[in-house]
Amino acid sequence: MSLEPLSDGSTAKSLPESTEDSSGPVIDTKYLRRLMHDLSAPTRHVAFFSGFVDEALTEPLDLDDARRSLQTVRTAAERMQQLTQMVTLHMKCLELLHSTSSDPSQRYGADEYSVATMVADVWQKIGGDVATLTVQGDTKTCVQRDLMEIPLTQLLRNALMFNSESRPLQVVVAISKTDEMTSVAIQDNGVGFDTRYAERICEPFECLGTGKDRRDGAGLGLTVASLVIDALSGSLRMESDGQSGTKVSISWPHHCKKSVSDVE
Repeated sequence: MSLEPLSDGSTAKSLPESTEDSSGPVIDTKYLRRLMHDLSAPTRHVAFFSGFVDEALTEPLDLDDARRSLQTVRTAAERMQQLTQMVTLHMKCLELLHSTSSDPSQRYGADEYSVATMVADVWQKIGGDVATLTVQGDTKTCVQRDLMEIPLTQLLRNALMFNSESRPLQVVVAISKTDEMTSVAIQDNGVGFDTRYAERICEPFECLGTGKDRRDGAGLGLTVASLVIDALSGSLRMESDGQSGTKVSISWPHHCKKSVSDVE
């Protein structure tokens, strides 16, 4: 048994790895323990500060204290909602990819659609200002649109979320196509990230930084994005100088209509 560091600096016990059991699927207990850990803090805040407000209502009410407590409850509830929504998306994504694993050609359709149009639609859907988005180039893809929207939504949401307070947000999406690959590069001028975390940035529940420097977010957006791109036999790369923004590049082969082994 060993101790593993968690996002807030505390540790969790790591159970010895179990031997493979052919009678059923292997359960990722580390994933579940990290999820329970990340949910436990906001749950405690909701319980404690809700009780604090309830007690305050029986005594002379300090409005400032009550407002702070209610804000803490609201923030904790939003955090739990964010986590559960992202975990649900992660599970749905896993189920979808698993259901098509025996026939990956089901991840592609016969009809092509514009990648640039999808990027603009996703940006609007997540609340991005049209004036801050520049789309350069365009091509078409036949990846099932519901599937392709998953990584694009997570990557564009990160660009929107991690903007810098010192400068207006600008996001440039460059779309290109070679003989074999479709590529989308998303460049923002936000806060960037520390490249020390680059190797584990796509691991579940890894929100960049620790303690007070820990980023907001569920820590599953890049996990889900990389899951889809990997399933499409593509690649995801991230670059940043830690100050002037982040560039995320994704690419995937031109599989259409035929099986994955037959690239058109």
